[in-house]
Amino acid sequence: FTLSSLARRGVKNASLLAIYAAVVFLLASVMLFTQSLRREAALVLANSPEVIVQRMVAGRHDLIPGSYLERIEGLRGVRKKEGRLWGYYFDPMLKSNCTVLAQPGGEGGVGPGRIALGETLAHNLGLSLNDEIMFPSYSGKLFTFRVGRILPREAELVSADLILVTEEDFRAFFEYPPGYYTDIALSVANPQEVHNVAAKLAARLPDSRTILREEVLRTYESIFNWREGIVLVLLCGAILAFAIFALEKASGLSAD
Repeated sequence: FTLSSLARRGVKNASLLAIYAAVVFLLASVMLFTQSLRREAALVLANSPEVIVQRMVAGRHDLIPGSYLERIEGLRGVRKKEGRLWGYYFDPMLKSNCTVLAQPGGEGGVGPGRIALGETLAHNLGLSLNDEIMFPSYSGKLFTFRVGRILPREAELVSADLILVTEEDFRAFFEYPPGYYTDIALSVANPQEVHNVAAKLAARLPDSRTILREEVLRTYESIFNWREGIVLVLLCGAILAFAIFALEKASGLSAD
């Protein structure tokens, strides 16, 4: 009886069903996509350094001398420390920034004059394995690199715009002074001692700031919450219209 009643106004009821499904689909998609980004970010950052040390000059991030590694030497709780080299390069062809990271030891297809690219970046530049590409540096010099590896699709969340090079190529391309790094990454043996290690670093290196992995996770969480909230606010009109429409239909039912 119910199906026959609905069939008498088939087009109208089918339209209502499509509208209801579309509203639920939009809300569920926003929440599912945001939750997926949160989970992927947590998985990616699970193996990131517990503490990052950056040198501050006039309130801004500056290069950190290699001597700071010696000043950290002997700090209890620190299991491993290394200076990192990374930066941003604006590609005039793509009209967007790329992240350039020095790969320690030249592993994974990276070597002198050989780089590794994210799959998205390689596709946008039209590159494949063993292709050559020239990048003009900020000083006007041209550097030629050969693609030694294309990073796997599974790492696209962080490698879409990533370029891996050797330390020597990185310093030559960006004209980094020898003995300086972008920041220092520390690995702490006991996760419960991270805050104590950060406090000791602040006392030993007063011109530096420490960034904890949990703070990075909270930052990503805030960004995703903020963007999810903006989309949901934009959908408030559709949600309100849906509620009014459903209430109107429920209050206007016929005797049947």
